[in-house]
Amino acid sequence: MEILNNFFSGNQNFKECPRCLGKGKVDWDDIKRLNQELKWMPGMCAYCNGTGKVDSQIESKVPVDASYLVIDLNEDERNRILSGDTKAIEHAKQYDSEIEAFINRITYLYFDANLTPIQIANQFLMSRNEFPIDEKEQKELIEYINRVIEKKSKN
Repeated sequence: MEILNNFFSGNQNFKECPRCLGKGKVDWDDIKRLNQELKWMPGMCAYCNGTGKVDSQIESKVPVDASYLVIDLNEDERNRILSGDTKAIEHAKQYDSEIEAFINRITYLYFDANLTPIQIANQFLMSRNEFPIDEKEQKELIEYINRVIEKKSKN
């Protein structure tokens, strides 16, 4: 009985996580619901840190669909985001802009420049001046590019 657990544990200020809907993990349904298909992957929920519960005040500080708040974020940066630190929030906005620019560049290269996903991936990987190109990284990038193409084709 959750109501009794909350009452006796003193968790009256906590509620079900609006990102993962209390599961502790974000799945494709959550990702689609929050329109983050090109920015997140399924896994542990970074909003509640996998607990399924969040402080009831969190949504006033950090939007549920904040792209930057992912599980890979280090604990210090996560805490700064959740506390509403202006520098961290600005960094999150910059991250969002960079992701959007990356998605737009893929879209342009595929639909306007008529490059294949492999050519697009190689262009991005070669621009980093790292040789040889890691095959696993190339495969992951091609899969991501294909997801961008599929999503943008539907729009």
